[in-house]
Parts: sequence; structure tokens; C-alpha cells
Amino acid sequence: MTMYNKLLCFQTEKGLRIYYYKQIPPNPRGLILISHGFGEHFGLYSEFMDFLLINGYGVCAYDHRAHGHSEEERGHIDQFEVLIEDMAVVVKHLKQEHHDLPLFMFGHSMGGLIAFNYGVIYPEGIQGQVFTGPAVGRPVGTGFIPGSLFTLFKRHFSRVKIYSVFARKGTRNKEFRAKLKDDPFMLKYETVGFVCEFIYRGIALAQDNASSYRLPVLFLHGKADKIIPYRASVEIFGQISSEDKTLKLYEGLYHELVREPEREEVWQDILAWLELHRRVKRVVLPKH
Repeated sequence: MTMYNKLLCFQTEKGLRIYYYKQIPPNPRGLILISHGFGEHFGLYSEFMDFLLINGYGVCAYDHRAHGHSEEERGHIDQFEVLIEDMAVVVKHLKQEHHDLPLFMFGHSMGGLIAFNYGVIYPEGIQGQVFTGPAVGRPVGTGFIPGSLFTLFKRHFSRVKIYSVFARKGTRNKEFRAKLKDDPFMLKYETVGFVCEFIYRGIALAQDNASSYRLPVLFLHGKADKIIPYRASVEIFGQISSEDKTLKLYEGLYHELVREPEREEVWQDILAWLELHRRVKRVVLPKH
């Protein structure tokens, strides 16, 4: 895939440059906005994007601020909401350039959390969302930490660096894991402030507003996920108000479903859902 030949960029209202990649095939069936996970970058989704392109779907994938090619202090944010507002800028850009195409969102892990919160706040113009291992519940081993402690950590240790411990737990795909070691665009650390905003405030925002979520949605989660427990998807699936919602759990699969040895099954499940939903007219229901 020749995705690195030309990086595109847009600027936020405050002038921060966010880098992205976009490709539209002939006679596109729809457009998929890809929101990557914590510490990642959009290049890790090249194989999945190739699959979507071959099957007639345009793709747009961007690096969240403080990640990959995009600007901001490396591995740090002050507020989780800036990630949602960055997504709003991307969506506005895509709607202006491709207003005739149904726009879907694909979000993995933290990227799913960002997209979920976006879907609650800005559902207009979104045809549907697909989540893999969405971080809509606390990561393994953090559920017992009280919110007051996160607040304390952020206040006093906001820019202290934490070095990632999840790399080996994301997928059983050894070849993919080996590539990550020398990937210059992967975050090698995150700050305490970023972790607190993500794990505490971002997840709380989704859980507190779950009943206001009404978009057509596909939740996919591996039952052997060692990072975000699959029960997080099960629980929030039961809380959302979507009339069109689907949940599928995969026995034995880890967190990064689109990279697992069984990834082609996951891709096909996503494609089948997209095909069912690309022609459906979206009606945004008023909030209660």
C-alpha cells in the first residue's frame, strides 16, 4: 500500500496540525473514518484499510494529537475532550469533500471511546459506528482505583512518564508484535496526565452518557482480551438506546481484533455490517 507517499494535514482552531491519510476508490460504497487506539498511529491499520478499499469503501485515518505524525506534546493531553473536538474537525472536513457518501466510523480501544463519545454529542450525519475492543470500561487492573486518586495523580504528577506495558498483550500475532519494537511512530511512553484523562475522565464520560447513544452500532470484542475486558462492551451495549445495535464476542481472541490470526473473519463481519447499513436512511432521534 502506497499510503505514506503523501501525508495530508488539517489544523485545529488553535492551529495544531493533525496528520491523516485518505484514499477513495472508484465508485465508492461509503467512507470509513478510522480512529486508532492508545499509543498507536494510523499506519498500523494499513492491512485493514487495503481490505476496505478492495471492497469499494473509501478510508480516512488520522493520528490523534500527541500520537504518530500529529502535533502536541508527545504522549500528553490536558483534557480528553480535545480528542473529541479534533474528530469533529475531521468529520466536518470529510462531509464537505464527500457529502454524497455515507460516513461510518471505525474505532479501536481508546479510538472507540473517542468515537463513542463523539456519537453521543454529534450524531448527525453519521451512518453508523463499528467498535473493536472499545475502551468503554476500565482497563484490566485499574477498576479498583477511585476517581479521587486519578485526580490527585494528575494534579501532582501530570507530566511524569509511564512506559507502556501493553504491547505484548494486544494480539497473538507475533509478526505484528515484532514490527512494533522498531516503529518510530508508536508512543514509547504516555504521561500520567494523559492516562488519567483517558482511563478516568474519558471512560466516565461514555458511561455517564451511554443512554443518550442512539447510532446504529456494531460492537466486536475478544473474550480473551487482556487489556479491556469484554464485559465492558456487554455492559454498555445494554445501556445504550440504539434501536439498531449488534454485539459479537470472539472466543479466544485478544484485544486487537483486526490484527489477530483470525482477522479475516473479523474483517468480513465488519464488511457484512457495512453492506447492510450503507443504504439505510439515518434519522436522528431527539434526546429525551
